Amino acid sequence: MQKQTVSIFIPDSLLSETSDYKLKTNKIGLIGRALAIFRVNQVVIYKDNSTNKDYSNEGDFIAEILDYMDSPQYLRKRAFPIKSELKHVGILPPLRTPHHPTDVPEVGDYRQGFTVKRNKKGTYVDIGIDELVFCKEQLSVNKIFSFKVTKFAKEIIVTPDEPDDMYWGYKTLSTHKTLKNSLKLIKPQLVIETTRFGEEINTIFNELKSKVKDSNNVAILFGGPYSGIAENMDDPSWDLLSINFVPLQGAKTVRTEEAIYSTLSIFNVLNL
Repeated sequence: MQKQTVSIFIPDSLLSETSDYKLKTNKIGLIGRALAIFRVNQVVIYKDNSTNKDYSNEGDFIAEILDYMDSPQYLRKRAFPIKSELKHVGILPPLRTPHHPTDVPEVGDYRQGFTVKRNKKGTYVDIGIDELVFCKEQLSVNKIFSFKVTKFAKEIIVTPDEPDDMYWGYKTLSTHKTLKNSLKLIKPQLVIETTRFGEEINTIFNELKSKVKDSNNVAILFGGPYSGIAENMDDPSWDLLSINFVPLQGAKTVRTEEAIYSTLSIFNVLNL
């Protein structure tokens, strides 16, 4: 079985209940931590068509903050120019994931780096130490890539590479497309729709566990602050399950960020 990819889908209307950018940033921070804690590979922000309002700018803001969180601290000043929307990023919690190291790298270590400049021989990269290191490949500049340190002496050499035996952060995609069209971009085998009207998790746990183990590409869908998932998700391209991960909820509604933690904490044990 190939390495499993887990993606979550959240609506661009996620932050529509407040205009305060500090509160918006804080909510996104909670989601970023959930992605890291439960080893989510990708988060997709889709267009919420349950309302006539356009939240595309909000979707892009969510993506930018999540990208900021996923980027190692030593690269953020290079990768993210100063802008008013990012003025509250100081309140974001650290991810403390393997791709956010705090020690000096050694030969064989993996690091994310920011490509600063290049010449005919290769590319100079910032990996968070006092000097730029060199990659013998010509890469696009002003981008973040993953590298492996292959030589650490007077000249430090890195090679584009990414570990496959540890969690290496998440990718973020703001599609500006409906949920169903966004799903078609990643072509999942199994789609899990989270809804209070679905089958309760305790009645379907074993079936879900079996389907998850047989799926290399899993998508988990979450609705927005004003409604659940409005679209019909049936499609012959994937297997669909609608599940209530919070049976007997005491509150009238479960917020999206709360649903993410509740769902992923259960999903986390399915591959054990």
